[in-house]
Amino acid sequence: MKSQCIAIAVLAIASVTLGMSSAYADKMECKSKGDFVRCALPNANHRHVSLHKETSHNKCEKGYTWGADSDGIWVDRKCKGVFHYRNDKGHHEDYEEQHSRHKGRSGDCPSDIRGNECAYYRDGYKAGKNDGKMSMSRAYERHSDDYDSRFERYFAKGYKAGWNDFR
Repeated sequence: MKSQCIAIAVLAIASVTLGMSSAYADKMECKSKGDFVRCALPNANHRHVSLHKETSHNKCEKGYTWGADSDGIWVDRKCKGVFHYRNDKGHHEDYEEQHSRHKGRSGDCPSDIRGNECAYYRDGYKAGKNDGKMSMSRAYERHSDDYDSRFERYFAKGYKAGWNDFR
């Protein structure tokens, strides 16, 4: 009887351990050399991403130097690591689905902005929305490679609108 209880306990521990390791069936390395980097992984925000192993000298902090969104795993500020994720979608809802006040916002240009100015406004809106979702500061200048300086004010205006919509 005692040996049967021990055998059952060993099997129970083994099944829990194996179940936990198979929950994170896949892994990927993602690293930043100082700038923001996104490693493509569709629907990463639904895949229960976790930092498995930090491979940098700089500290990786979830939400600050790494995170996951609908486009993939992102790293910043020299964070480097191996990330585990589930193959399935899991049970977490996307931020936008949870917060209905954000539904329907698209970054459409104000009526007084047209043409190239509107394109830069929309680019700014998208960048601001993404930064707002990741709880980053409202500093559009980090995206200076994304816009022509002649259209900076339109990018900045769109960025502010996108950031405010998702904060």
